[in-house]
Amino acid sequence: MAWQLVAKAGLDFVTGLFGQSAQNDAARREAEARTKAARANRRYQMQILRRDRKFFNEGINIQRQNIEDEYAYRDQTALDSWRYQMQIQAFDYNQEKRAYALRQQTALQQLDFNNLALDFSLQDTARWEQEQNVQLDFQEKSTMMEFQYAQRGLQLDFTSAEVAQQQARAAGQLDQQQAYVQGLKAAGQAQARGVTGVSAEKVATAAIAETGLLTSQIIQNVMNAEQNFGLTASQIGTKLEQLNDTFYLSKAQLAASRVSLRNQGRVMRRDAAMQKFQADLNAIASIGLSAVPPALPMPQALPRPELQKAPKVIKLPEVVPYQAATVNPFLAGLSKAGSAIGQAVVAGVGNNINPPAGNANVNLAVGGNATADYSAGIVQPLS
Repeated sequence: MAWQLVAKAGLDFVTGLFGQSAQNDAARREAEARTKAARANRRYQMQILRRDRKFFNEGINIQRQNIEDEYAYRDQTALDSWRYQMQIQAFDYNQEKRAYALRQQTALQQLDFNNLALDFSLQDTARWEQEQNVQLDFQEKSTMMEFQYAQRGLQLDFTSAEVAQQQARAAGQLDQQQAYVQGLKAAGQAQARGVTGVSAEKVATAAIAETGLLTSQIIQNVMNAEQNFGLTASQIGTKLEQLNDTFYLSKAQLAASRVSLRNQGRVMRRDAAMQKFQADLNAIASIGLSAVPPALPMPQALPRPELQKAPKVIKLPEVVPYQAATVNPFLAGLSKAGSAIGQAVVAGVGNNINPPAGNANVNLAVGGNATADYSAGIVQPLS
């Protein structure tokens, strides 16, 4: 029985020895495989990091180039716009210079025209004054002629009245002489008929009375003629005075008209001068101002943004090789054969060996810590 247990212990020892060796080889292969896989994974991760950094750098370079192209385009666009605006400003300024020169030329022509217009206006004023003076001269001559003709007419009327007076006087004297002669003739006829006494006296008285009557009539007619001449002379004198007053009034009116004409001529020349001065001011004001426009500020280059660089790749820590959890095959064999050896010892000793009271635990160095349970005859590894 004991030798079976010893054989079994030997077989367990051999089995444990080779089994543990196989397990140790498998653990080492697994550790090496895991180490190799970890190193491959580290290389892969480093490739990923380098690729990501390269991709990030390429993206930053592309972004930088895009930004540079965009900002260069915007700078060039701003510069082209500035040049175009400057060309427009130069064109407008040249147009303004041409317009200013044209305004100057037009203003000079307007000033010359104003001088000609003033000359023509002064000539028209002088011609108008001359015409008015000629008209006043004719009016004055006409007034003088009318006065002279009216005065001569009144003189003729006075002469006619005076002639009529003289004729009336002469006729009165002639009628008076005829009446006296008729009276003498009547008295002589009476004496020739031989009438004497009272009859002769009556005839004489009648002749005298008739002669006196005729004489009184003649005297009355002469007096009437004298009165008519006086009235006519008075009327003629009044008309002469009225004519003189009218003549002097007409002369005063003509003199006042000449003064008014001179004043009107001065006013017309003054108005023409003022109109010419105002036209000159308008012509000069129409020229306006011509100034060089300020230059447009040249566009500045846009500030370029600062792009962050890609971080450097930090190497991953080196892979620590995996350590295989191995057990000494000899100790493993001893550990596996320990129970059979204990059973063989118990069976060989039998009752000669008194085990100690209770259970006794013995530590054996069999591939580590082990506990031997002598009551059950089993050696178990410690946990």
